[in-house]
Amino acid sequence: MQTLTEDQLAAWKQLQWAAALITSRFRRDLAGAGLSLEQFDVLVHLAWAPSGTLPLHELTASMVVADALSRSGITRLLDRMERDGLITRTVSTTDRRRFDVSLTPAGRLRFDQAWPAHADGIGRYFVQPLTSRDIGDLARILDSLIQANQNHDQPG
Repeated sequence: MQTLTEDQLAAWKQLQWAAALITSRFRRDLAGAGLSLEQFDVLVHLAWAPSGTLPLHELTASMVVADALSRSGITRLLDRMERDGLITRTVSTTDRRRFDVSLTPAGRLRFDQAWPAHADGIGRYFVQPLTSRDIGDLARILDSLIQANQNHDQPG
């Protein structure tokens, strides 16, 4: 078992606390726009896809909150969003065993209405407290963490 220094443990706790605080603020802001963070996560990826459509497996792989949801949780989320007219799911034209998820005009409108306030939140909660150098350093550090941990499901 690796022994952690006080500085390492403190930095880990600060990373968790900062992420939790910012995420909580985004959840509150999005709730004011009538969206959950999970719904917004779906909408933003579809809105930024060139065609407004992604294969289901690509959508879930790109979602920030997908790991927090079970497979059935993702299905229920998409069921609600489809029922609310924000997305549609269709059988893939390239692989009939898979589904594609598409943004509807109502989903695009909902995203377009929510995005300005969300972008403002990114500015207030993340950008404003940091210098340009901080942002560059943080981006480099987070990239190192992402590269070291991406696609590593097993401890090691």
